[in-house]
Amino acid sequence: MTDKIKYASFWERVLALLIDTSIYLMLITLAIFKITGVNDFASLLNNIYDFVLLNLFLAVFIFPIEVAMVSFLGGTPGKLIIGIRIQKESGKLLNWKEAFIRLTLGKAVSGLFFGLGYVWIFRDEKKRAWHDYVNNSVVAKKNNYGWIIGFLILCLFLFINFETVIGIVASIGANSEFYSSLIFG
Repeated sequence: MTDKIKYASFWERVLALLIDTSIYLMLITLAIFKITGVNDFASLLNNIYDFVLLNLFLAVFIFPIEVAMVSFLGGTPGKLIIGIRIQKESGKLLNWKEAFIRLTLGKAVSGLFFGLGYVWIFRDEKKRAWHDYVNNSVVAKKNNYGWIIGFLILCLFLFINFETVIGIVASIGANSEFYSSLIFG
């Protein structure tokens, strides 16, 4: 079965990471947009409180959600969107423990020496990074054209993030008197 596996390239994995990052960024920029859209102190405090709660949620729950997604579905949202899957060489998905080790110890090892473990994908015939070696996993390609869908979705998410940042800047400009009074009294 190993000879029939098509391995995901470095760039497909980078695209998946960019999609994941843009999703998290979208959540954060939308929360910042909510904060900047107010012009009274009580609403500002309430929105900052919501922003802190959102960031705590992301910090506490995103990692366990990613571990669950890798062990049950074979990847993070970005990987699933572009049609690549983290699996054992046998084709089985990683269990909870293997997914946890891959995402913690494995990624820490890959990040050593200026990210050399990630660049290792270019040298390895199965396109494995060092964190794939930790539990003998591979990233298999399930769809040859998934990168096109992934690229289009990434563009959409980046556009939404860009528009949200434009909205943040516009909100700050529209409420500049309120923010000036907060800063300068």
